[in-house]
Amino acid sequence: MDQSKLKRCSASSSSSHAEAAADATDSLQKAERELDDSETEFNSRKKQKQEEETTEKKKKCCFGTKDAKGNNERTIFVTGFDTSGSRDEIRTALAAHFSSCGELTRVFVPVECETGVSRGYAFINLKQGVGEIEAALTLNGSDLRGRKLLVTMAKRRAEYYCHVNFKGCEICRAMFAAGRRRMTRWKTETGNGKFTHVSPEYKAMCRLHLEATKARKMAKSKTKEG
Repeated sequence: MDQSKLKRCSASSSSSHAEAAADATDSLQKAERELDDSETEFNSRKKQKQEEETTEKKKKCCFGTKDAKGNNERTIFVTGFDTSGSRDEIRTALAAHFSSCGELTRVFVPVECETGVSRGYAFINLKQGVGEIEAALTLNGSDLRGRKLLVTMAKRRAEYYCHVNFKGCEICRAMFAAGRRRMTRWKTETGNGKFTHVSPEYKAMCRLHLEATKARKMAKSKTKEG
């Protein structure tokens, strides 16, 4: 065979191989880019879903609302009202009942996330000072829809500092941890001072909580020994 034909054939073959290799490389790079784009889109959707779930949890969790934070030395504590309604219904009823005392800036009704049931107490803040607080305290023993209210200063109540046996979410637990720290500081500052006006129901809950904690520790200890 003519040498020139062999060279042309060899060059053509090399060119075909080079083109095939280039096409394969392009295809591989294209596949990698598509894979990267797909992974980026997946991660973006996953992040968006997580943000939406967090937002939804905050909507359901009463401690995710703006009213959750705001307890201070002038906060009023209210209990004894009907707890069968929704959080908004209870808030509306309490706001109407205390509106004669002055302008309300906050009515916070803790509700359990898991059950959706009110804890049976609320925290109320008024815009102005001593006069409005005194007016609110005069409503102690007043009637609200057939129920007798207990109205006192929130700092005299254990619920101001923490919540016991609260069936809530991780947002709730973070708030409770902060409350326990406030309670520890309060005890340190007051020489391990005692709460006043603690309800029998709250004492019973504390006792049950303590007994359950002891039972868990004993069960855990037995498991380790076994």
